[in-house]
Amino acid sequence: MCIQLLPLVGGVLSGLGSLAASRAQANAYETQADLYENQAEMEAERGRYEADRITRQARMLAGRQVANYAASGVKPTGSAAAVIDDTAAEAAFDIRAIRYGSEARTRNLMTNARYQKQNAAAVRQSAIYGFLSPVIGGVAKTNWATI
Repeated sequence: MCIQLLPLVGGVLSGLGSLAASRAQANAYETQADLYENQAEMEAERGRYEADRITRQARMLAGRQVANYAASGVKPTGSAAAVIDDTAAEAAFDIRAIRYGSEARTRNLMTNARYQKQNAAAVRQSAIYGFLSPVIGGVAKTNWATI
């Protein structure tokens, strides 16, 4: 009697193995999603830091320019003011570029995290089929008339 049940037992064991593998794969996808989310947070923070750093540097440079012009006896008007304004405009452009790049990288990482979460959900949803398929095969191969 026990020998006749071997296909069924084998199917159940195979199904359980498939279920465990699906869970492990889903967990791996979720772990990857968490890593992408952490990277996105770090990228956003890095972008804020770089933008703040450039802002501080631009302010210091503008202050040095005004001080140098004043020390030379030049009033910060006319072409001197234009130089200061150009420097500030260039710094503002750099800051926008840093923020844009950081935001784009952050969005990309968050998109990757969402994809990984979707993959995990898909694997979890299909796990039941990976379990049932060998079980049904085992049931079909079992000689029920001899049991």
